[in-house]
Amino acid sequence: MFSRKSTIIATVFIAFMYLIFVPLVYAATEYKMTDYWPFKEGSWWEFNDGKIEITGSEEIDGINTFKYLDTGSCPGDGGEINVVNDDTNGFVFFLPSEDGSYSLVKISEPYVKKGDKTTSSFKEDDGWQVTLVVKLEGTANVVVPAGKFKRCLRFFVKNETRDPDGNYSYSTERFYLAKGVG
Repeated sequence: MFSRKSTIIATVFIAFMYLIFVPLVYAATEYKMTDYWPFKEGSWWEFNDGKIEITGSEEIDGINTFKYLDTGSCPGDGGEINVVNDDTNGFVFFLPSEDGSYSLVKISEPYVKKGDKTTSSFKEDDGWQVTLVVKLEGTANVVVPAGKFKRCLRFFVKNETRDPDGNYSYSTERFYLAKGVG
């Protein structure tokens, strides 16, 4: 359909636009995750279908974590897990295992830019293999019952699961974080 030469010229032009021109016009902004989801004891976030609350803290493997109680706002079993969001580790869940150890599930790096993607995999005690892919899509203005929030970070999440029999499924969702609020 197209000659090899025209394909190469088009590819070079697209690469120039994508790698040189677009970054100059839309310089990548780096966002500090602790500015967008500040964890501290007593913090809580209420949703239509539940609530998340920081109920305390606990040290795990030398890292000060927060106890994060989910009463139905997120998919899964709910309950209490340990989380951290700091300038060293980023946004991380500590999932307990039956043997008392923890799996670290990284949701994001400490600093993120549009297009950054974090992939974490872990195996649950019941044999399910879970892979989370979290990508910062950009920012958006959000209107919710709690108010209007500008330039919220907009994340896309793909949750892939494989059961012990090898059956695969996935779900996708988006979540937003307002600066200083979560």
